[in-house]
Amino acid sequence: MSGIVIRDDRDRSFLCEMIATAKVGTIVEMRLDPLTDPQRKKIKAMCADVAKQVQHEGRFYDASQWQILFMHACGQEVEMMPSLDGSTFIPYEGKSSKMGKQDAGELIAFIEAWGTQNGVIFKEIA
Repeated sequence: MSGIVIRDDRDRSFLCEMIATAKVGTIVEMRLDPLTDPQRKKIKAMCADVAKQVQHEGRFYDASQWQILFMHACGQEVEMMPSLDGSTFIPYEGKSSKMGKQDAGELIAFIEAWGTQNGVIFKEIA
């Protein structure tokens, strides 16, 4: 989902007009200080490095699954749904795009520390 950054009163007026004419049931989400594009790319790259090098509970997971594991470990919100037989819950979504800069920085630091402790060689730590 894309968003509008309020940079001046003109942006604020535009958003007020959009909200005033929005249909009932429209969802509006406002966040302050969202993560940066370099942070988003770094999280994805680090999770890809982990996915190539580490097994979890005896199997390899893809980068998006690792991202959910790391986000959950850092206390970030991860969406869950019940399994088909109702015996357990399955994480199905954890979006770093909803994180703020500070939370994204903490996630990057956690992935780096966890990866280092587990022998991951990161291609790019910058």
